[in-house]
Amino acid sequence: MKNNKKKSEQNYALDEQVGFLLRRAYQRHTAIFQEHIPDQHLTSAQFAVLVSTHKLGQASLVQISHEAAIDHATLRDIVSRLKKRGLLKVEQSKQDRRQKLVSLMPEGEQLLHETTPVARQVTDITLSPLNECEQIAVLHILQKLSHFEA
Repeated sequence: MKNNKKKSEQNYALDEQVGFLLRRAYQRHTAIFQEHIPDQHLTSAQFAVLVSTHKLGQASLVQISHEAAIDHATLRDIVSRLKKRGLLKVEQSKQDRRQKLVSLMPEGEQLLHETTPVARQVTDITLSPLNECEQIAVLHILQKLSHFEA
């Protein structure tokens, strides 16, 4: 039994594991994003919040959290940072005082307008090692893998 354990540990190649490979691909994508996005203080998660807020209009943190696929605690920090930069407006809901509503400020709209074309280029650069067929396949596979039930 002990020999089987050692053998299975020896055969475990980290660079063949899905989690490792996804993390490496994400690190590469993040580096490309940071290199090309004109606002050096804008992270990919912050960009996702701006895009989601734009899409939803005035929205609750819960709605934005779901749309951007960012957990609520992390989202609160991101929204706070974007609010300090004057990119987001946060106000209490008139219907439910416990709920905060988030919307884009004109500066946020402008930044989104400037960065969206570059973000499209970032995707193209990230996928550039792949041929067209592989690009379609990887996007399809990632979409399938990203739908999970907790």
